[in-house]
Amino acid sequence: MRIVRIFFTLLIVLAVPLLHADAPPLLDPMINILQQERLLGEWKGHRPKWKDQGLDLTAQSVNDMLWNTTGGASAGSACQGLLQVGAEIDTEKAIGLPGGTFNTTWLWLYGRNPSDYVGDVNGVSGITGNPGLRCYQLWYEQNLAIAGIDDAVSLRGGLLGLDAEFCYPETALLFLNGTFGMPALMSQNLVYSGPQYPMATPGIRLAVRPVSWLTLRSSFSQANPFSQSENLHNFNWNFGPSGGLLSMNEAEARWESLLKERKLPGSAKAGFFIQSGQSPVAPDELSFGPPDSLQYCTGFYGIIDQMLYRAPGQDEALSKNPVTGKSVVDGKGTDGKSPASEAPVRGLNSWLRFGFCPQSYNPLSIYTDGGLVYTGLIPGRKEDKTGIAFCYGQVSSGYMNLGNAQGIPDPSFEAVIEFTHSIRLAPAIALQPDIQYVMHPGGSRQYGNALVAGFRAVVDF
Repeated sequence: MRIVRIFFTLLIVLAVPLLHADAPPLLDPMINILQQERLLGEWKGHRPKWKDQGLDLTAQSVNDMLWNTTGGASAGSACQGLLQVGAEIDTEKAIGLPGGTFNTTWLWLYGRNPSDYVGDVNGVSGITGNPGLRCYQLWYEQNLAIAGIDDAVSLRGGLLGLDAEFCYPETALLFLNGTFGMPALMSQNLVYSGPQYPMATPGIRLAVRPVSWLTLRSSFSQANPFSQSENLHNFNWNFGPSGGLLSMNEAEARWESLLKERKLPGSAKAGFFIQSGQSPVAPDELSFGPPDSLQYCTGFYGIIDQMLYRAPGQDEALSKNPVTGKSVVDGKGTDGKSPASEAPVRGLNSWLRFGFCPQSYNPLSIYTDGGLVYTGLIPGRKEDKTGIAFCYGQVSSGYMNLGNAQGIPDPSFEAVIEFTHSIRLAPAIALQPDIQYVMHPGGSRQYGNALVAGFRAVVDF
């Protein structure tokens, strides 16, 4: 508990000077990099010129330092780090081809997984991955406008991380735990967690907007990304039986106002996925986590993502493009703020997500999560975000029976409660203290409930 006291002491020391004012005025932006939207600035005006010509370069560093203070597999601390570098080309600006976009995103992962001390399956750090260099996105997208609807048809093909578009609520991207990106319903049932961060597989995605408020998405991709140690750079493209096929399908409806007198935007999503493969024989030994061989799997989910309260005196927020909307770390998020983006809308946002997988031989059967995020809760701190979230994943009946037969204590569920607060220290720097309480790490009472404390540091370059 000493570490917890130290953590809260450091939090108070950092927070007190920042409670009642915006980020303190610094020196002239020409000589003080902390005043710049990106830490490295605009490269003497070259970066905006390149963007005007169609080339947009991004770079971001994310580091999670987390301590397992009590419970779990053992006490200990670890730091997991990510450097993401990306380039996006607007073909209309670059070569005169309207509606085209080329994107490539590369990840440099380093450090140690904090979940090694916790023993959980959801992952207390959502940026966790085997150390090394990976290509996370490498695709071309062509959009068409039809009958006055922008991006009425969108076709994307290449190396895809499906969590960049499917099954995530935007409000949840603030949180550190990995399940608040693509949920455990998929990461624990799809082979090697499927094509989601930090793994990706070749595929194709079609999105259609029959009306301005509705988007229909469907993707077909290689199901098996293989293990991170085997597929070092995400270029193990296998179109044979061992690679398999994954189909993800989603319908999304968006609205700009829940009440006529207040702008309270929201969205609803419903979807399902199908992974090819044979129904396997029940494993001989319980290992709660994603399967390491291709097996048949289906799942269904629904999401409500809704703004509940909007602080008065603000201009209407710009809506994220429902077809091509992306987070900074695709599908995983950091603090919900992209480099050089508009200030977020102050108010209270919420989400609720539910899903189930009917096959008893898959590890997880029922999953739900939800949470609240308030932007600008502290007066004068308009860009800070405060959030609380929970998740619950129930072990399938097949795995419960197997665990009971082996004498594993109470194989039943894993649940997490997370509280976090993102402090925007400077336009390009955010510090995010975080606390997580993990119940039944690993889906049973084999380990005691774990209390994890730490922080995330984000720098936009």
